[in-house]
Amino acid sequence: MSTLRHALFLALQVLRASPGRSMVLVLGLTVATFLPVITWLAGEQVEQRLMSRARSSPVLLGHKGNEFDLVMNALYFRGQVRDPIPMRARDEVAAQGYGAAVPLYVAYTAAGAPLVGTSLAYFEQRGLELTDGRMPAILGEAVAGASVARDFALEPGDKLRTDLTNLYNLAGSYPLVLQITGVLAPSDTPDDDALFTDVKTTWVLDGSIHGHTEVTKDDALNPEAEEGENLEATAAVFIVSEIDDSNLASFHLHGDQGDGALSSVLVFPADARAHDQLLGDYALNEQYQAVLPERVVGTILGIVLRVREGLELYFGLVAGSTVAFFGLVIVLSLRLRRAELRLMQRLGCSRATIAANLASEILILVLAALGLTALLTWGSMTWLGSLL
Repeated sequence: MSTLRHALFLALQVLRASPGRSMVLVLGLTVATFLPVITWLAGEQVEQRLMSRARSSPVLLGHKGNEFDLVMNALYFRGQVRDPIPMRARDEVAAQGYGAAVPLYVAYTAAGAPLVGTSLAYFEQRGLELTDGRMPAILGEAVAGASVARDFALEPGDKLRTDLTNLYNLAGSYPLVLQITGVLAPSDTPDDDALFTDVKTTWVLDGSIHGHTEVTKDDALNPEAEEGENLEATAAVFIVSEIDDSNLASFHLHGDQGDGALSSVLVFPADARAHDQLLGDYALNEQYQAVLPERVVGTILGIVLRVREGLELYFGLVAGSTVAFFGLVIVLSLRLRRAELRLMQRLGCSRATIAANLASEILILVLAALGLTALLTWGSMTWLGSLL
């Protein structure tokens, strides 16, 4: 034990005497180990997160078109669905008894966070629970995901305005002040980064549901109107931007509820038979498509995995060249230290002692590189986890 302790002490002093060389060797080994390790771990984490979300979403119903856009919008609240489907499509699925049919309308944001229009069935099927407050009950109410609530310090009773999407659209897309009624518990899913409201509240943003304030003479275009004469005003001026008890009754739906827009319908079949029957019934449908998110995400990951395999090969070559460089530096260092090694022999050091000293130097360099690699990997994975 004392021999090993002495060898480690001498090796440490040698490395300290040449800090530049030692630092280059440590950094080289760190890069050689960090790149392949982080590539593999990051790929595994992304694959696990994406596939876990896809497996928990059995069937997705939407307009025929790009199934990748449909899945990314419904599962991860990314991007836009170009062609929405009507609410009656969801009602038809529910009437057929396939299982729980959850409406989804993801087209707006509030403070940059996705605003998901859905129903209470979504929280039940996803297993989402509240840590504070209550679920939305009326128009204009919303609950915040755990990350959104943390980032904006939201709690029940707070208000948050939706983002303006089209400055020149007088028929809809007006910012709406949302009343936060609750905060969801962390779920480690994209639900943490979103706001949830009833789908009818998103229709308010569309303009298909809206309310108006009462027109007074001060607001009218014809303030000189005589008593009993109708006051005139533009509807755009009096569209309500915040829903409360005083104006809730004035909100009304233009048209039929079945025409309300949805991005998609998330279906949770009651059993395997209902699952297969649902896919079969919509296989030949000319307007709608029923897709399997797990299959779609698997296709995307197949492309990503091929890229990762190429990166792993590349980083493997980098690691091999770095190890060869490390060995070359060690060999050259021994040649430059011949006089030092001869002096150690003259002082009575055996070949085994000298070999132990040299092995201790290499061990210290490798352990330092592995420690730095572990630290960088932990930091990178923590950062990546916050993004997913």
